[in-house]
Amino acid sequence: LDRPVFFILPILYSIAGLGIAIVNDFKSIEGDRELGLQSLPVAFGVDKAKWICAGSVTLTQLGVAAYLATIGEDTYAAILL
Repeated sequence: LDRPVFFILPILYSIAGLGIAIVNDFKSIEGDRELGLQSLPVAFGVDKAKWICAGSVTLTQLGVAAYLATIGEDTYAAILL
């Protein structure tokens, strides 16, 4: 674990995972409302929540590509883009 790549990439992909996990909140909007849960779609509305999800995944992917490019892994960075 002497290289930053071993903790930077997992952190970035964990952030992307949050965006992916939020997708499951869209299946239970009515139940969340009935229970008073403030899931992302309930709190922000479906349209804003979908952009938050897509944005978090996209920005993280761009961040990973940028990081890979800075450490000289241009091929992998290009694949992500």
